[in-house]
Amino acid sequence: MPDASMETTNHEGMLAGEVQPVKRPDVTGLVIDRLRSLLEKGILQPGSKLPPEAKMSRMFGISRPSLRQAYKALNVLGIIRAVPGDGTYISESTSQALSMPLTFLMLMKKITLEQVFEFRLLLEGELATMAASRASEEELLAMHAQLEQMSHFLNDEKRARYLEAEYEFHNCIARGAHNALLLEIISIISGLLWETRKKLVELVPDLNEDLQAHRDIYLAVSSNEPQAAGDAMRRHLKVAFDLFKAAAIQKSSGP
Repeated sequence: MPDASMETTNHEGMLAGEVQPVKRPDVTGLVIDRLRSLLEKGILQPGSKLPPEAKMSRMFGISRPSLRQAYKALNVLGIIRAVPGDGTYISESTSQALSMPLTFLMLMKKITLEQVFEFRLLLEGELATMAASRASEEELLAMHAQLEQMSHFLNDEKRARYLEAEYEFHNCIARGAHNALLLEIISIISGLLWETRKKLVELVPDLNEDLQAHRDIYLAVSSNEPQAAGDAMRRHLKVAFDLFKAAAIQKSSGP
């Protein structure tokens, strides 16, 4: 059985051979650029554990405080994650890294809610279409399980629980499409709309109708009917967006 300490030493040796000292003044930007290069070369991969700070700072030729500053920026972007008592790892998901700038764009009014919904219509409609021909039996069972959960939370006191199950139903559809890139993208958009979803669920006049819309999506997906699945998803999202627009108009008009 390979010696774990020897593997760690070999890995750190490969890093030391590739990492070039960082030149000032933009320490944070250059550390980010070096890590990007290491990921491109495959020396670092999603989930890789980084060497201790002392070793990394020597490799980069910078002080440990400068390295920590860069790590803070990378952590905020979701590119690395710190595990207390263990170390620092390259993140395995890009969702947080990509959702951060999109969130700021929305806050700065560069991306409107209407544009995000239009994007969802295109993306989630296509995901449902793909899931209808690609989802496994296990994934179909997961979708059905979320529908069952939704059916248990139809009264007004349990709308928050209904939303959680509905959110996961959409994630099940995305996973059933078996496209890693689209799955990441929908995760980003779903994150952006989480607060919006919480508001929207309060606007739905009849959760039974909303549940039926999701059942229609599931029926088409489980029956291997791609066109019907995509159409059912787009109908559901359009109804949701129309409710949101109507509420916004009512709020702007005032009493």
